[in-house]
Amino acid sequence: MPRMREKENYRARLKAVGLRHTLPRERILSYLDRKNVHPTPEELYNGLKKRGYDIGLSTVYLNLHVLREHGLIYEFKDPKGNTRYDGYNEPHIHLTDLESGKVEDLPLKSLPELNLEELKRLVAERTGWEVQDVRIEFRGKAPEK
Repeated sequence: MPRMREKENYRARLKAVGLRHTLPRERILSYLDRKNVHPTPEELYNGLKKRGYDIGLSTVYLNLHVLREHGLIYEFKDPKGNTRYDGYNEPHIHLTDLESGKVEDLPLKSLPELNLEELKRLVAERTGWEVQDVRIEFRGKAPEK
């Protein structure tokens, strides 16, 4: 169960995009708001059930759609074509293992020499696009552990 300060954070994030606070939204955001968590809807549903939350699969799907539409979470396809969700708020890069499909987060603060604002400016300058967001994914083989 999220602590009080976390609950207020989720309430504020929902309110900031014009959504009302509900327990399913709070629980979904809490589950996704961690580094290296990229579940499918079914994995998210099962994870919430394991935490003891009474939630339906259709409620998970509905709220994932609403949260994605309002920019609170990110939806992407893994190498196997599965739809996955990411709610990790810190700017980061996805490192995707092509063999296993596992996705790891690499926080941008660990790459201080990478300047996304400069990259956005260069892309805008060369293409005429108004770049609003950047998502970077590297695909390859994870190191043996």
